[in-house]
Amino acid sequence: MRVTSEDILHGPIRETLVRMTGPMIIGIFAMMLFGAVDTFFISLMGTDELAAISFTFPVTFTIMNLSIGMGIATSVTLAQIIGRGEKQTAQRVCTDALWFSTVLVVLVALLGLVTIDPLFRALGATDNTLPFIREYMVIWYLAVGLLVIPMTGNAAIRATGDTKWPSILMMASGLVNAILDPFLIFGIGPFPEMGVTGAALATAISWAIGFIVALWLLGVRENLLTIALPTLAEVKSTWGQLLRIGSPISLANMLTPITILFLTALVARFGEAAVAGYGAGGRLEAFAMVVAFAMTSTLSPFMAQNIGAGNVGRAREALNMSLKFIFVFQLVAYMLLAIAAPWITSVFSKDPAVLLVANQYLWIMPAGACFYALVIVMATAFNAAKESNKTLLSSLVRLFVFILPCAFLGGYLMDIPGLFLGSVVGNLMAAVFAFWLVTKMLDRLEAKTL
Repeated sequence: MRVTSEDILHGPIRETLVRMTGPMIIGIFAMMLFGAVDTFFISLMGTDELAAISFTFPVTFTIMNLSIGMGIATSVTLAQIIGRGEKQTAQRVCTDALWFSTVLVVLVALLGLVTIDPLFRALGATDNTLPFIREYMVIWYLAVGLLVIPMTGNAAIRATGDTKWPSILMMASGLVNAILDPFLIFGIGPFPEMGVTGAALATAISWAIGFIVALWLLGVRENLLTIALPTLAEVKSTWGQLLRIGSPISLANMLTPITILFLTALVARFGEAAVAGYGAGGRLEAFAMVVAFAMTSTLSPFMAQNIGAGNVGRAREALNMSLKFIFVFQLVAYMLLAIAAPWITSVFSKDPAVLLVANQYLWIMPAGACFYALVIVMATAFNAAKESNKTLLSSLVRLFVFILPCAFLGGYLMDIPGLFLGSVVGNLMAAVFAFWLVTKMLDRLEAKTL
């Protein structure tokens, strides 16, 4: 049975959060798995093709982060409106948010279409990889508008408390992509062999299916869309609010790959084997973060609806409960990874130097994930209160004030293990800083409702 606004505003907090988070864990894990399958099929085409797709990741990730930021802004705005019981306003905001996200991403994509060659040459693409990059990115840019509706629509649906259908939509899109890949890439059965173009088409078709389903869910099932034209004042209000909330979230999300980039550069001082081991450990650790990412998707609408309804104390209780759970969960995940490290790292390499660094990574770095998970859960609270500027602030402070200085100092004093330990200490300090910020914010919000 789906979670309703009544459950979010008045139901048992623990039970409601569990019912909301469960489907998102499955959906996010499935998306990661299908993404790995997608990369596997592309790798079968050859080194140049795989390298070409790798070059596209920073660009596609940046545009997708833009959509994610606008989606979160849509979700928290809608959730607060739903919490206040303003159904007609929710329809107007949801419709205008979809238009805004689509226009924004399409404009960025059009800019991308005319800058493919200079942009990717600046990123290091060669004459061997650039033709494959063009094949992939032209279709990706032309189809990216189809991605925005499912992503923003998913966020809007989660604002109502329903996480089951967004999870189904995520899994279905990923599954369609994974199924179509071998047929369109290698020309199985009646399909022509299209190589990299086929990989891009498989992605576009999966987006198109998600686009249709998302529109049906929003318009028919949730009744969150309207055909009435907005006034200029309504457009200005909604689009301005989405920009104000969504832009800091998008920028904060982009700091995640930047953090990895900086840490990789620090690790690279110890040789290629160290970088390979660092990369292997990071891929394994990512799977341990699935529950934390799922929790941020569900805690956001829960807190936003309650803040919108004036139940700040209930929102605080949900946050505290979530922080305790995710810390214990990540601690258990850390211990399991540390114990199993010698066995699971051997899957990635047989090189003793690579295995040493990968094992050191899993013995140390997932301890920092215990604190990083707290940071991203607390960022959810900032977003839910429409104070996403604090999300960006905590991310900037985490990277430049805590992580990089601590990792650099640790690496200088104790080589690779010290670098990893410094990163853990940096995440701990970042969690303390974020907790101070979120406590001050909730105290202020509670004082307003008294």
